[in-house]
Amino acid sequence: MEVPDQEGVTAMPQNKFDVCVIGSGAGGGTLAAELARAGASVVLIEAGTRRDPAKLHTHSWPYEQVKSEVPPVSADPNKEPVEYTGDPVGVGRGRVLGGRTTHWNAVSLRFSVDDFREWSVNGVEENWPISYQELAPYYDRAEQLMVVCGTKENLEVLPDGKFIRPLPLRCSEKVLGRAVEKLRMRVIPVRKALATEPGHGRLPCHHCGHCMQGCGVAAIFNTAEHVIPQALETGRLTVRSGWMARELLTNDEGEVRAAVVFDRESRKQDEIRADVFAVCGGNIESARLLLNSRSRRFPNGLANSNDVVGRYLHGHIIAEVHGYLKDFVGVKPVNQDGAIDHAYIPRFTPPRQPRYSGGFGIQLNVRSYMSPHHAPHVPGYGKVFKKRVRDLHPAHTAAVGYGKVMGHPHNRVTLHASRKDAYGLPVPHVNFRWRPNDLEMYRAMLESCHEIYEAAGVAFKNETRDGPSGFAAHDVGCVRMGEDPKTSVLNRFNQSHEVKNLFVVDGSSFTTFPEKNPTLTIVALAMRAAESIMNLRRRRDL
Repeated sequence: MEVPDQEGVTAMPQNKFDVCVIGSGAGGGTLAAELARAGASVVLIEAGTRRDPAKLHTHSWPYEQVKSEVPPVSADPNKEPVEYTGDPVGVGRGRVLGGRTTHWNAVSLRFSVDDFREWSVNGVEENWPISYQELAPYYDRAEQLMVVCGTKENLEVLPDGKFIRPLPLRCSEKVLGRAVEKLRMRVIPVRKALATEPGHGRLPCHHCGHCMQGCGVAAIFNTAEHVIPQALETGRLTVRSGWMARELLTNDEGEVRAAVVFDRESRKQDEIRADVFAVCGGNIESARLLLNSRSRRFPNGLANSNDVVGRYLHGHIIAEVHGYLKDFVGVKPVNQDGAIDHAYIPRFTPPRQPRYSGGFGIQLNVRSYMSPHHAPHVPGYGKVFKKRVRDLHPAHTAAVGYGKVMGHPHNRVTLHASRKDAYGLPVPHVNFRWRPNDLEMYRAMLESCHEIYEAAGVAFKNETRDGPSGFAAHDVGCVRMGEDPKTSVLNRFNQSHEVKNLFVVDGSSFTTFPEKNPTLTIVALAMRAAESIMNLRRRRDL
């Protein structure tokens, strides 16, 4: 008999499951759905509850103080803080059914062949334990599930995929496109998990420009709207929303036997038993859960005898420049909201010999047109100032470079020795510093953004920060894959080297990370891991 769970999600009462999945974002939501459709009984643990897209008020102006009717998407920093040392970066921690897929820009880029073999090609970091060719069929499936728009460009650095109709380039993007051709770059339509046309099981985009707040019609891929409901229809998926995992318990053989979870409202505690456990909470939460799961057999944290869990934290380094094109200064404002960015500059080789390893791509116009981003940087006051702000506003564009960051063992997440959050869990401590290669990359990104604007012709431009930022919710690492159990936590199927019934399926599993956004690869890995779990169970190896 089915019973209602929080926020209208349906659950089946059950004492033990084939698989327990912790986290419902790109990795966990996809993994749980794939397993349920394949015949497994699955319980999905999610710390947050569902947001109703219809109640997001995404069409409100910035000055309209509309009180949200939906639960927050991220951890409350007052109740669940993160401590930082080193350089200023930010990490994402979702508290909503669907995780960060509920409020993302949806850029979906395949990693290239060489992105999986950094050591072989560039002599840095390590090779992934899998190749592009092995993941390509899952990229195909992921793009079809997510409904990715784009164009085939035959670029080695950015492989083509299964695309629907692309977003059209807007006037400013065409002007910037002509400018970058002079600089040996190329502007292409962006690739996004966005329905640009009817007929894909969801409403199409209506170009309101509020993607990062959450799509009010769910035109953007979102596991809470496009994956989990279909899995619930199988009758084999139970969703425990509003519940959070505290630790994983092991048996005498060193396998996980149960997850200790608690209701975030009532603080009621429970144990979830399963044959297989998959941790998919994002790299900070996944690392924290494993580190907090200490036992006599695993005194340093679950699956962490090699002290690698929490290490190799990285993500994108970001440089952002706003330029105001001369051709559009003072023109009558028009609605050009669109779907935030419509254009992308793939990784390219700068004219001058790079002094760094890796590369970067540039996303154009990733900021909303509703806000006068330039106002704090325009000199003057009074009527002259206001007129200048108004005249520049229709000319606004943004060039944002997303660069590769090297994984480093000393960039890591640990647990605070004594400080607890509101739920009694140890506070995660992030220690991160940019390395020389990262800073060279940042300087090259800034230089390229300025060169683009000089070539395009701008009346005004400004850098948005005094230095690099990171990670734009693209944080990865901390529970990485690898061939060598001494330097990695997971094998090529996202399975723990040490604990055979433990899998970690999210961005924390990345061995290395290029300049491309991570979500498409997370979904592809989740599909591959689900297939592996089912195969192992059929062979009675799990």
